[in-house]
Order: sequence, then C-alpha cells, then structure tokens
Amino acid sequence: MLLLDNISVRLGNFAISNLSMDVKNGEYLVILGPTGTGKTVLLETIAGLHGLSSGSIFLNNKDVTNLPPEKRHLGMVYQDYALFPHLTVYGNIAFGLKLMGKTAKEIESIVAKTVKLLGIGSILKRRPRYLSGGERQRTALARALVLNPYILLLDEPLSALDRFTKDRLRRELKRIHKKVGVSILHITHDLSEAFFLGDRLIIMKDGAIVQKDTPENLLKQPKNRFVAELLGIENFIPARLEGTMAFIKGFGTAAFSVILPEYFKEAQSLYLTIPSWGIELFPKRGKESYLFITKMKIVGLNQTESDIEIEMKHCSGPGLLRTTLLRREVSLLPVSIFIGAQVTAGLLKESIHWVLPD
Repeated sequence: MLLLDNISVRLGNFAISNLSMDVKNGEYLVILGPTGTGKTVLLETIAGLHGLSSGSIFLNNKDVTNLPPEKRHLGMVYQDYALFPHLTVYGNIAFGLKLMGKTAKEIESIVAKTVKLLGIGSILKRRPRYLSGGERQRTALARALVLNPYILLLDEPLSALDRFTKDRLRRELKRIHKKVGVSILHITHDLSEAFFLGDRLIIMKDGAIVQKDTPENLLKQPKNRFVAELLGIENFIPARLEGTMAFIKGFGTAAFSVILPEYFKEAQSLYLTIPSWGIELFPKRGKESYLFITKMKIVGLNQTESDIEIEMKHCSGPGLLRTTLLRREVSLLPVSIFIGAQVTAGLLKESIHWVLPD
C-alpha cells in the first residue's frame, strides 16, 4: 500500500537519508522512537508536506512523489487533532467530503456510518472547545476515515490524553482497524501503545531506521543497546568477547560459551541483556534452565498500583539486576521482600540475548 524507496529529506540541520520502508495492505505499522528522532518529519513527508531531495514514494502502486497532499488520498490525525474551532463536530467531519464535491445527501450518509462506528452521534452539534480529549480524538479520526484513505497516518494521537482515556481509545483504534481494514501508520514514543497496536514495529533513531520486525521478534533479538532500552529492557551486563567465549564480571561467574550472529564477529565488547521476566526469584526449575543461579541482596523497591520493581545487587560483586513482579507474585514468595533482604535469583537461558553497544 505504501513504499518509500531510498528517500532523503533535509529540513535545516535535520536530515532523513536513504530511508526505505513499506506498509502492507491492511497492516497496522507503528514507528517507535524517542522525541526528536524524525518520526513526524517522516509522516509529513509521506503526506506531501515536505519535498524529497532524492528517492520515490509509491501509494497503492502509484508514484506520488511529486503530487500535492490533497492528491495523495491520505487521512491524517495530528497530536493536537487540528480541528476547525469555528465548525461543529459534524462540520469538521464533513469538511473534506465537501471539498471532494460530494452532495449533501452523500455527505450525510457517509458521515452517519462513520459516526456510528465511533459512537459520537450525541456530540455532532458541539464545537471543539466543548469536547473532551477523547471526543476530539474521535472527531479527528472520523474526519480522516470518511475520506476512505489509502492509509491513515496517526501522529502521536494518544499522547495528550489521560491514562484512562488513552487505554480506552487504543482499544478503540484496534477495533476500528479490525472493522474497517484500513492500513495505518502510527508514530509514538510509548512502548505499551506500540506493542498493543502494532502488527509490525519500526525503530527509528536520528532520522534512520535502526531495526524493524514484529514486536515479538524485536523483543527476542534487539540489535543493540539503544533498541533494547527502547523496548523496556533494563538489565545490561557488560561482557568481553574472546573467540567463542564471553567473560562477564560482577556475578561470580567467569565465562560462557556463546554462539553469536555474524555481525558480532568484529566486536570486542557487548552486553548480555535479560528482560524482567527472565529473572526468577527462588528458582524452581532444573539448573539446566538457567545461565546461572546466584545470591542477590535487595537494594531498591519501586511500587505502582499493581507491580513492584525489585532492584538487586550481587552479594559478592558489583552486578545489578532489576525485575518487576505483580503484587500477587510477591505475596507467593517464600520470604518477605524488603531492602536488605537476601534472595536467590536465576537467569533463564531462554530469555538472554547478546547486543552490541550503540
């Protein structure tokens, strides 16, 4: 549905260089990256708001590189929704249809279907200043969807919402995508949002694509520390590579035999990464399931309404590990958890992954 072929864009001191990617028909693709990495510039370039220095953009098998925004048949929802303040909700939704030359009867029919899908029939006569954040977001979505776009472009559409509304509306986005089947390109810096919605993720940094894959595959094999940290992995153990052996410090273990991807061959240093779920307290499986089992001392506890993050230091070395448990899981542990308590931790072999420094 969308193909970016080796595109380059320059805006002042910022540049996107030789970037290629695609969005499949009916796919929900999420671009994940920190603020300032070029996600919005990329989205606006696809929409036709920035010209290319080189490369081509194809939509629905048609070269649209030199077409103006109104000729690209796209729907776009900005972070601030960009609703017309002087128009009612109905007027905002119908605006693009009027520009397309639709009759009043056609507009009424198209708007009615979309309004029903989004459940906003009761607010059609209101103006934007009288809407909640969730109602503004639904209105902006409706305004884009009535155009039956090739692709729906979403620029951080949930970032301005409170947690309750955000959780509810991301379920709405998933339902709408399944119901309508439109291709969606959604940019965000929110990890949970990306994993909840994305069929596939693209990781961006400094105007370039660092890695792209399904959420599951990215979690299993992040390319480097930047990707791993962006995906929520907090445990990084420095290691020194010598041939097929990796040497780590701080956990009372000298070395491990490793099988590494081809792009590690020239590396001299790397990190052993362990996601939170890969650290078991008071491990019960057979020893062969773990890379190692060791004594740790709790040095920090951070609590939320449902989770407790446990920070641990190795009893005879500088090694640090963090794991997060549900409160129910903590209540089932054989000892009380408090700062200074000693616990046994096992690192599951199936969870570990080696990554390069950034």
